[in-house]
Amino acid sequence: MDSNLSVLLRDVAHDASGVKLALKVEQLSISISRTPIQIPVPGGEPELIDLGFNRPSITLSGVVDNIGGNPANTTWDSNTKHKGQELLSIGGQDYYIPYKNYLEEKLITWVISTSVVLQLEIGDATTPIATSGALATGGGIYEVAVQQMQFALAPGMEDRWMYTIGFVAKTRNGISF
Repeated sequence: MDSNLSVLLRDVAHDASGVKLALKVEQLSISISRTPIQIPVPGGEPELIDLGFNRPSITLSGVVDNIGGNPANTTWDSNTKHKGQELLSIGGQDYYIPYKNYLEEKLITWVISTSVVLQLEIGDATTPIATSGALATGGGIYEVAVQQMQFALAPGMEDRWMYTIGFVAKTRNGISF
């Protein structure tokens, strides 16, 4: 990654054209719930059945500014609406640092479908697990859908908002079953 911001949210693949955001994240957690079944046996040990169901979820929180960080960016595109947002080049692609109302609008209006896949890239996803030719980078790409969001304005921080976004997710790309 060519940036200090290593959490990317986009509605297309990294090398495609679409909305690509670089988020200021302070905390991120990945949780995977499993649902094995326990069957009681009268007078004996219970039977355990694990059907292998996984339900990943991702929660991230951070800060987002009231207004875009680059007032000199006066380019207006009616599709992407990146006017005023700071532009970062990450892996040869353009990513924007969103302001609060833009991020809120995208999170509310993004609806995943066969044509829209929301991706959350965390860290360096080039080599999520070690291979014979490379060490693992620890990053990953997750397909996600927005489940909940919260924006809070704290006293003394009126120029920016604290946010929390909860996603339901598929397992990290590259895991095969």
